[in-house]
Amino acid sequence: MSKRNVISEIEEKNARASNKYLHGNLELYDLEASSRRIGESDATMRALHIMGIASCIEVSVREAIKRLVDSGSPYIERAEAFKEHIKFDFLLTKALSDGTITFGDLVSHSLPVSRLEHIASHFESLFCDKDQRKKFNRIISDIREYVEPSEEELFGGGQAEQKQKTAPLLLSEPSGLLLDIASIFEIRHLVAHEANFNSVSSDELSKFLNSARLFVNCLYELVEQDLNPGQSRSGYGDSVQAMARAGAIQASALAVQERIMSKISSTESTEHDLAALFRAATCAFDAYYQAESSFRLSAHGMLTGNAMRNIESDVTIKLWQHRMDYLTSIEEII
Repeated sequence: MSKRNVISEIEEKNARASNKYLHGNLELYDLEASSRRIGESDATMRALHIMGIASCIEVSVREAIKRLVDSGSPYIERAEAFKEHIKFDFLLTKALSDGTITFGDLVSHSLPVSRLEHIASHFESLFCDKDQRKKFNRIISDIREYVEPSEEELFGGGQAEQKQKTAPLLLSEPSGLLLDIASIFEIRHLVAHEANFNSVSSDELSKFLNSARLFVNCLYELVEQDLNPGQSRSGYGDSVQAMARAGAIQASALAVQERIMSKISSTESTEHDLAALFRAATCAFDAYYQAESSFRLSAHGMLTGNAMRNIESDVTIKLWQHRMDYLTSIEEII
């Protein structure tokens, strides 16, 4: 038997899914639409739909694990719990080092996710807090419905994320949902490995589709609310928050710039007027920043207010973050 090429497997999988958004979730809509065309007597098509539902769940699980691990601490440290599933060699280490694949790619691709027990164990490991390991039932029970941040939160007033923390719980019966997910995988096994095509009724298929939809939504909210707490999902709110992040980075860079100028001004130099040179450098950067912003806005033509804020924020964050990193290195040697 030839040795598996994990790197190629991941690259090919990523290429096939490169244009997918919410991979696994959107495919469920196709299955839901298709299921409405299944006749009462067509047991085989119902059984095959169960295989599709299970696949959508698996894809969503792997995507959630990938995002968590790739987000960094604490999840990348907790991923050590999965080391028995990963066999490192030189080529794999090189692929991780040069960015051919991410560590999240590797972990999510390597873990078994074909049973609820697998899935529960993985998320319990990722969400364990020191020596306290929450059961998967408890983890999903605590997920809340997403709500947009209030205007006060959006513009920096009040307690951040307070509205989200008091939102209704997403699940009313988490135990029942998990029983349905377990049943989906069990029936998938009967269909795939025993060719048992009489294993699900029309009512059961409808119930399993609803449960799968709720489950993948839970995974999305679990990850999104954890990695991006308080993040608006509206065009307006998102653009306002982007401007706030950009402004904070610019302000931090300007603070470093002021400290450098203060140090230079208090330092005597017989050969060069360092203060004048630094002022010229800052003026040149300001001109570059303004020109780049104007170019980006003009390149996109007619824009809405949200789009303008997002473009300006993108330019500001990229240029001023680079500027701050550079100024910080200069401050250390002045």
